[in-house]
Amino acid sequence: MTVNGRGPYRFGFDTGASGIGRADASITSELRLPSVGTAETSDGIRTASADEVAVRDLRVGMLDRHDVTLLSRDYNGGRKAGMKPIQGIIARDFFADVLVTINYPARMITFSEGSLADSPGAIPYGASLSIPVCFSKNCYPAKIDTGSSRSIVIPKDLAAKIAATTPTAIGQGARTNGVSQLFEMQLLEPVRVGKVTATGQKVLFTVPSDDSINVGSDFLKDYVLTIDQRHHLLRIARP
Repeated sequence: MTVNGRGPYRFGFDTGASGIGRADASITSELRLPSVGTAETSDGIRTASADEVAVRDLRVGMLDRHDVTLLSRDYNGGRKAGMKPIQGIIARDFFADVLVTINYPARMITFSEGSLADSPGAIPYGASLSIPVCFSKNCYPAKIDTGSSRSIVIPKDLAAKIAATTPTAIGQGARTNGVSQLFEMQLLEPVRVGKVTATGQKVLFTVPSDDSINVGSDFLKDYVLTIDQRHHLLRIARP
């Protein structure tokens, strides 16, 4: 990723984030990105205020955006030891007019002019890239969130309604605006995410708990995710 012609910088790719993207405070300081105001951010539980900064040019490969505004704050606080820092985040609006394919097994992201219209396995999505996640008794809307390193995070109230092992506390998890206690369960039933069905999955919930389901990279790591925002379609498929 280059910012105002400088870089390359290490940015996270987060389909769970709205807007064009985020700039870590370190890169804002290094490039002296001008402040243009403040905005509220939410992680589903807490809200906080963040600076807005102006960027003349934001580029990944051949895809670039000009004269954009990014939220800026410290995005590396609370990262686990050994994890590489990031200098920013690419959010949904950055790739709103192109087809994006994230091939997790190949560790590759590509942008193209293609479409998922009439493509086998493609399904329509709702707000925040939400698609159905189905357990044995019911289906629920779930956000596809590549910015999460977890598998499937469910609301705490849903934990008692699915077939799974007793929850086990596994520590704390960093959120955008705070930390939460993490609990993990092993599913004793299959789960269907969009058009794919998986067994032996682990699910998590947090305390305090969000009220939505998030499907993160630890689930998506075995698949190819393709998103077509122009037609509001996405596909999760085996490589």
